Amino acid sequence: MYYPLRYIEWSEAKQAEIGEVHHIHSLSQEELFVHKLVDAVKLNDRIWVHVSHESVDHEKHTIYLRPFAEELPSTYQRSLATTISGQKDYPSGLSPEYWLWDGKAFQRRHAIDSYVAPLDLALRLLDHYLVQQDITYDILYTVLDADRQKVMIFLSEVNES
Repeated sequence: MYYPLRYIEWSEAKQAEIGEVHHIHSLSQEELFVHKLVDAVKLNDRIWVHVSHESVDHEKHTIYLRPFAEELPSTYQRSLATTISGQKDYPSGLSPEYWLWDGKAFQRRHAIDSYVAPLDLALRLLDHYLVQQDITYDILYTVLDADRQKVMIFLSEVNES
C-alpha cells in the first residue's frame, strides 16, 4: 500500500499552519516510517525540524515542520547545520550515512553498510544507541536529506568506564 505525505510549516507563535512546504504523492509504508521517525528533514536545500505528525483515517499523512533552529546543544548546532547543508552527492536510493562527533565537528564514518531496506532503517531510527564492534554510540540527531535520499545519523561515542 502507498500513502501520500504532506510537509506543512507550523507556527508555534500562531499555533497554526503557515503553508505546505512539500508534497509526496506516493510512499511505501516502510519509507513513510523513515520520514516520520527522523528528527529533521532537508528539502530543497533547506533544513526543517519535525514538530509533530499525524494521519487522517490512517491514509493521509502530514508532518509539521519549523525552520531548523537552535534547539540542540550549542556544542553541536553549528556543526550539524554545516554538515547537513554541505552534502551535495547524487541520490542513489534511501540509505544511511553515519557522522561521528570528534569533539569539534562531525566527521563521516566509513560506511557500516551500503544499503539498508527502509523497514530496517526505520528500526534503527527507533534506537537511542548503536553498538558496533563493542563500541557504543549515542544517536544524537537524525535527518532525512530528501534531496540526496540519505538518512544522516549523527553519533557520539559513549565513554564507558
